[in-house]
Amino acid sequence: MQIYTKLTDLRDKMNTFRPLSKEEVESIEKDKKYDHIWSSNAIEGSSLSKYETAALLETGLTVHGKPFADHLAALDLSRAYDYVQELAIGKLPLDEIAIRDINRLVTYSDNPTKRAEAGQYRQIKVWPNGVPEVHYADPSDIPNDMQKLIQWYQEVEGKEHPVKVAAMLHLKFVTIHPFRDGNGRTARLLMNFELVKHGYLIINIQPDKISRNAYMEALKQAQIKDNYESFIELVADYEQDELDQQIDLLTRIEKERKFAQSQTRLDKFDK
Repeated sequence: MQIYTKLTDLRDKMNTFRPLSKEEVESIEKDKKYDHIWSSNAIEGSSLSKYETAALLETGLTVHGKPFADHLAALDLSRAYDYVQELAIGKLPLDEIAIRDINRLVTYSDNPTKRAEAGQYRQIKVWPNGVPEVHYADPSDIPNDMQKLIQWYQEVEGKEHPVKVAAMLHLKFVTIHPFRDGNGRTARLLMNFELVKHGYLIINIQPDKISRNAYMEALKQAQIKDNYESFIELVADYEQDELDQQIDLLTRIEKERKFAQSQTRLDKFDK
């Protein structure tokens, strides 16, 4: 697809800019992390706003009147996010153990009564809410389906475009739905694992009604009609937006650096 060439070109263009300062990098990465935690949890029904999520992660203080479970979910996802970043940056292999650990971190304290189930493949049947046409894997098939998922990933890794692999990894995993809880959050982390591993930017599916509906509809079309292109295009569009925004930011920073250097009279003062 032509979009893959465009995404590769944008990534390469992004990498031609002068490196940012440590403080600039940390600020951008922190904002992206907080946006991920807020948006991914909001898709699952969390009531915390992006500002409240950031405040919780910065200070550890809870928000009066908001469910305690929503605070725990944010703290859990924060730890899972950091773990996935380490996996991706270290270019460590993706296997079932890593996926189990991601789910453990995502759900460990979300619901204390379910801690024993964190990272365990479910043993009961589940169905997506409001989508009777979609069938998640039968519990007896999950171990084999997960082995097939890892085998597929190992076969396409490095051969298919990373954005396509990221989208399909999310899609295949969430269609198996191997865990009792946290499958959506785990799927979005797996998607971003693949993107970051290959030098692309983290994408955060937004939880507003229009964006969430578009995301869910693309998943539904892929799961019911095997129309994978809609979901791949959705992921590619998010990635392109992120790359465009990052290049725009880097352009402005570089322009201001050069302009600021010319805006001084201190050379005369020093004399």
